Amino acid sequence: MKLHLVNDEKIINRTIDIFEEVFPGENLFVVTNRTGAFKWVNKKYNVLSRSEFQKSKSDYTFSELYIHLLNRRKMDIINTLSLHNVAVYWIIWGLDLYNKLLVPKGFQIFAPTNSSCRQERKPWNLLGLLKRIQQRHEAEDTISFVKDKVDYIVTDTTDNDYLYLLKYYPELKDKIWKDFFYYPLDVILGPELIKSTVNGTNLMIGNSASATNNHEYVIDILSKLDIGNRRVIVPLSYSGKKKYVESVVRLGKELLGKNFDPLLDFVPLSEYNKMQVSVSVALFGNWRQEAIGNIIVALYLGAKVFLSPVNPVYEWARSHGLVVYELERISQQDIDTPLEDIVKLRNREILSSLYTKERMIRLIKDLVK
Repeated sequence: MKLHLVNDEKIINRTIDIFEEVFPGENLFVVTNRTGAFKWVNKKYNVLSRSEFQKSKSDYTFSELYIHLLNRRKMDIINTLSLHNVAVYWIIWGLDLYNKLLVPKGFQIFAPTNSSCRQERKPWNLLGLLKRIQQRHEAEDTISFVKDKVDYIVTDTTDNDYLYLLKYYPELKDKIWKDFFYYPLDVILGPELIKSTVNGTNLMIGNSASATNNHEYVIDILSKLDIGNRRVIVPLSYSGKKKYVESVVRLGKELLGKNFDPLLDFVPLSEYNKMQVSVSVALFGNWRQEAIGNIIVALYLGAKVFLSPVNPVYEWARSHGLVVYELERISQQDIDTPLEDIVKLRNREILSSLYTKERMIRLIKDLVK
């Protein structure tokens, strides 16, 4: 049997379906959140809460263990298990790699203008200093766990995450890399977007209210250009702290005026899809791997996508032949000129070949070889 340690996230329902399709009746999913009630994951015969699993774990024998995002709770569960003849896979999500392991080693995920951590970075801030010390200790514990317990490092979409892990932790060089992705293209896009192409001139910044979007950094860059009467759509309705969102909205109104269009409330999917099709320029200020699904959608639809070159996704996209642009070098001509049809078609063809369901199933089967 294959044991999957997962979070209570929307993506997990699709994960359950695809692993069951490939390995029917061979999977057990344990939702490791603190509470036994699930918000997103559908309860099934092969889905247990953490407490349910702890009570019944002696009833199961596993040949493989998949960690979907590595965190302390999952490490604690694994430390109670016998791993004799069990292959252990860590599937990287981004947060577990960049925030938890690379940041304590000096990797920067926040732009200097990011208000969420401005106070924390001041040298006299004792709380910030203590937090950084704690992060370093937690990173050391996690790396020790990976060295002792994990057999395979699995990257989700952005394969260069593995190289970044080894760059900062060369002691993991003996860990074998495996490729994987969670969603085929038709699922990422849905039936509406898969037949669509860009038909507007709006701009969009980021994909959520997460501070790692570095919204203020992007707003400052964009404010130096003439955006005319185009909307600057900024999704801010989830995954962020209120104080940070307020700071982004305040700066957006100040520098972009009436063009600034923050999405502060939930938007129905059909309406959000219409917005995405209206966006010809998509700007992502992230300095770490994040928002990859939104980046793929924007490229597929034919938008010009701007990324910071310090973001590993920029390097990943170019390595696969995708045409993306450098955020810090954006020009007036860039936002005034739509992407050439031949480039739109090429980006779409590359994504369509990379993210097929057939390739996804093949990668899942290859995990156990």
